[in-house]
Amino acid sequence: MDFRLEKEITDLVGLVSSKFDPAYWRKISSEQKFPEEYWEALAESGLFGMIIEKKFGGMGRSILDLTLAVEETAEHFAGLGSYLYLSGSLVSQMFEVCGSEEQKKSFLPEIAKGKLKISIALTEESSGLDASSIETTAKRISKEEFSISGRKIMVANYDRADYIILFARTSPKESSSSSSSQSKTYGISMFLISVKEQGASFKAKKLEKLGMDFVSSYSLDFEDIRVTSDHLLGEENEAWKGAARVFAMDRILTGASLVGTGKLALSTASEYAKKRKVFGRQIGSNQGIQFPLADAYAKIVGAEILVHKAASLFEAGRDFLTEASSCLLLAAEAAGIATDRALQTFGGHGYYKENDVERYWRDVRVHRVHPISEELLLATIAERSLGMPRSY
Repeated sequence: MDFRLEKEITDLVGLVSSKFDPAYWRKISSEQKFPEEYWEALAESGLFGMIIEKKFGGMGRSILDLTLAVEETAEHFAGLGSYLYLSGSLVSQMFEVCGSEEQKKSFLPEIAKGKLKISIALTEESSGLDASSIETTAKRISKEEFSISGRKIMVANYDRADYIILFARTSPKESSSSSSSQSKTYGISMFLISVKEQGASFKAKKLEKLGMDFVSSYSLDFEDIRVTSDHLLGEENEAWKGAARVFAMDRILTGASLVGTGKLALSTASEYAKKRKVFGRQIGSNQGIQFPLADAYAKIVGAEILVHKAASLFEAGRDFLTEASSCLLLAAEAAGIATDRALQTFGGHGYYKENDVERYWRDVRVHRVHPISEELLLATIAERSLGMPRSY
């Protein structure tokens, strides 16, 4: 496998990312602000269109290119700020995989330009990771119109969204469980909801979080939102077939952002260890400092290789779910170790926000439970690769 990112993309990623130093990310995190300037810089560079087809205004690059670019962006001070880059790519893939030709023509060029911010509303309090158990319903009230009611949680950046991709049941769960020929996710559909047109129908509540303060999270309550059939994204009742592949790709890209963040934390700690002197010598000259950082780096590199392998399998059209699950599992663990040891290297100074490592430590913790918990990742690996009985 050749993991070298072409120089033109490397230079572009570095040029954009270098404009935003740690002080910038520290400020927006402290103020819990969306990084508009960073978003605009990504948009102007065309990076949001990296994996969008050229005919729709994108670069037409590979998933592996995107994976490497996300990692590179995270390593250049953004940390998990690269999630914004990642989320734009996920949304574009929803349209690429599930959208009609008309929807692709309407939305993909605007996504590539960064002109549209689109949030995904899937998770519910009662269903959690079991997407088949969502209770939001979209009832057909006429040949061309649906009425959608329900509640969603963990809707990222709703306050900045132009549209929401909202998952709802257009057929009851019983209709899939009663037929052996249908999967339990039969009956799930996706709808494109304009926040400008329908925003007043949402009762939104901001959720306070431990980390990733630059990405807002909301719960949404709504009742009787009326949309027409042309708001469907993908086939009615069959949306999960395409969406599941996109969410599996999410595991790879999230793994890449974790690898980049882990490297960022370790380079920050290493620089500090070379400058900081205690008892007349650099603390970095002590093996008690060196070995934990070196061990964390080895774990990050191991996760990185698996991230790249998963992306290569995805690009080749081969089965990649075990590798995608494994790379997210290992990257989240490795990034957790790297950020924790970086904080420890700083000693008491690491606890203060001005030194950034506490933010990296807080930000990466979410990815042991999101977008999918490590327990479910392990269950997936056990079933698919070890032939063990399904446990969920």
